[in-house]
Amino acid sequence: MPMDTYPNRAARPLTAIVLGAIVGCSLTLYPALRKAPTAPVIAFVPRTSGTNFTEDMHRGAEAAAKTAGYQIYWNAPTREDDLDRQIAIAEKAVQRGAKALILGPTNIWGVTTMVNSLVAKKFPVIFVQTVPAEPTGPYLTSVTPDQVQFGVLAAQRIAQATGGTGQVAIVGIDRGTPETLSRAHGFTQAIAADPGIEIVAQSPGAVQTLEAEQSTRELVHSFPRLRAIFAVSANATQGAMVALEDVDPRHAVALVGSDRDLFLADNLHDRKLDSLVAANGYRIGYLAVQAALVGLGGHPLPPPQHVGAELLTQANQEFSERP
Repeated sequence: MPMDTYPNRAARPLTAIVLGAIVGCSLTLYPALRKAPTAPVIAFVPRTSGTNFTEDMHRGAEAAAKTAGYQIYWNAPTREDDLDRQIAIAEKAVQRGAKALILGPTNIWGVTTMVNSLVAKKFPVIFVQTVPAEPTGPYLTSVTPDQVQFGVLAAQRIAQATGGTGQVAIVGIDRGTPETLSRAHGFTQAIAADPGIEIVAQSPGAVQTLEAEQSTRELVHSFPRLRAIFAVSANATQGAMVALEDVDPRHAVALVGSDRDLFLADNLHDRKLDSLVAANGYRIGYLAVQAALVGLGGHPLPPPQHVGAELLTQANQEFSERP
C-alpha cells in the first residue's frame, strides 16, 4: 500500500464528522431560515381613504379577512375624483396576485372596461359605496348602503324639525354618482306624506364641495323662508355646512347631511349640522370580504346586499363595530 494514501484514510472519519455536524446544524436552522408563506391577498380600493367611513370599511374588511387567513391590500387615490389613479391601483393589485377586488368606484361607467375584463376571467369583483353599472352575476356583486332609506330617514327627520311645514331643498344631486339620485328619490317620495312641506329646489352637485356651497348660498338668498336642506352626499353636506355658517348665522335652516365621511362626525358633534344619515362602514367592509371569500371558495358570488342606513344625531353619533 503506498504510503501517500494513509493520510487520506485517516482524514476520512474526521471529514464525515464535520459534514455530519454541518448537515445537522442546517436541519436545525432550516425552520428559522425558511420564509413563512404569505397569506393570499384581497385588494380593497375605495374612492379615497382617510375618512371615517372608509376607515370603518377598512377595519371591517381586516376583521373578516383575518378570520379566513387572508390579508387586505388597501390603497386608494388621494382625491375622490381621480378615476385614472383608482384604475391604476386596482389593475396593479390584480397583476401582483390579488385573488379578488373590492372596489368603491369613483365613476361606475369609468371602471366598466376594467370590471368587464376581470369578470370575463372569472375574477371576483365586489362593489361597495355604489352599485355597478353592469348586471351582477357569479363574478360581480355589491355590498352597499340602502340608498333609498337615506332619503326616507332624512325626510322623517326634516318633517320632525320643521313641524311638517315650510320650504325645503335638496343639494348635491350628481348623475355620475347614482346613489345621490336614489337618495333624492327616496326623500321626495317620503316627504310627500307631509303635504305642508314644499320642495322648492333640487340642486345639482359634484364630488367637489364648492358647487354645493354655491348652490346653498343661492338657495338661502332665493328662498328666505327655507326651513331645511337635505344634502345627499358627504361633499354636498360639507359645502352646504360651510355656506350656512356664513349666510345663516342664526341656524334657521336645519341641515340633514349624508355619510359619516370627511370630518362630518366631528361637525355633528360640534352642532354644525342637525343630523347625519349614514351606513355602517364596518359592516359593509366585513360583508364585502365575506362575499369575496365565497367566490374564492369556487362558488358564485352572493346576490347584492344592502346595509340599512341610520340617523345619527347628537344623542347617537357612533356605530357599533359589528359584522
